[in-house]
Amino acid sequence: MTPAMSGATAPGDSDSSPELSICVVIWNSESVIRDCLQSVYSDARSVGWEVFVVDNASTDSGPTIVQQEFPQVTLLQPGGNLGFSRANNLALQQTSGDFQLLLNPDTQPRLGALGQLIDFMRQRADVGIVGPRLVGADGRLELSCGRSPTMLSEIGRKLLLHRVFPFFRFANWDHQTTRSVGWVTGACLMIRRAASTQVGYLDGRIFMCLEDVDWCMRVREGGWDVTYFPASEVVHIGGSSIRANFTQMLVISQQSLFYLFFKHFGPIHVQVLRVFTLIEMVLRAVIWSVLSALPSRRLEAKQRLPAYFLILRKTAAERSYYHPQDQKGASDDGNE
Repeated sequence: MTPAMSGATAPGDSDSSPELSICVVIWNSESVIRDCLQSVYSDARSVGWEVFVVDNASTDSGPTIVQQEFPQVTLLQPGGNLGFSRANNLALQQTSGDFQLLLNPDTQPRLGALGQLIDFMRQRADVGIVGPRLVGADGRLELSCGRSPTMLSEIGRKLLLHRVFPFFRFANWDHQTTRSVGWVTGACLMIRRAASTQVGYLDGRIFMCLEDVDWCMRVREGGWDVTYFPASEVVHIGGSSIRANFTQMLVISQQSLFYLFFKHFGPIHVQVLRVFTLIEMVLRAVIWSVLSALPSRRLEAKQRLPAYFLILRKTAAERSYYHPQDQKGASDDGNE
């Protein structure tokens, strides 16, 4: 189906290409999309940017807000929920900027934050992807980068040792200095066009979760650096859609992890991961069964426990869940 479009300016209409192309995917995001786009357009440099919003079959007024209040935005409506990766790819394929930015609708870049990312990329020709410092609505730091996953690090997480040794996401580091990292979160991720041209876009087989980690891994494998740049700061309100579907997101996240390991490490690693996933789910189910007795944890336990039991069953018995070769979807470089 050809996406429906609205917007005053389409890519390529002007003589000069925009310096930045921004891609925002919405799904029932009416409570946050207005503030997100207002924060983008409050920057004077936004006159040189293009913005695409992809609607993943919202049932609220989010698309209407975009159409009526932000006519300069190109709205893409494919007519169904493509998932995060394929929806972003739909926009990425139409961009013409020197740099491309994935931006969640529940984010609000500080004034000048996106320009700081652009300027940093222009100064560092070796950097393929850069991510800003993320903070919550209360100003507290959000962990938004980490080391590339390995079999050893994932075993540690499956045994819940990351609670004792939180090295995977640099939890013991103050996040105040620029550094090379394994990955940055797709909530706000800027990629150089030359890098995305080389390695392709997001992997369309990943419906949601870990598509940003996979992209960063491929960019690093392509010879580029991935960098965390805290001088740029973005407020992350927190995904209401994920909170509303928390149980489902846990199940999807584990399936994405199986796929990520098959893609980058091979089938033997997947089988090892499968064994430790079974152990993890038993551990988590026991812990949260105990915590469910606490009134303050009861609601969260009602979300987590069904997910843990479902992941346990699927990992033990459903080949289509843990065996990536059985998963069907778009090409793995996202260029359909």
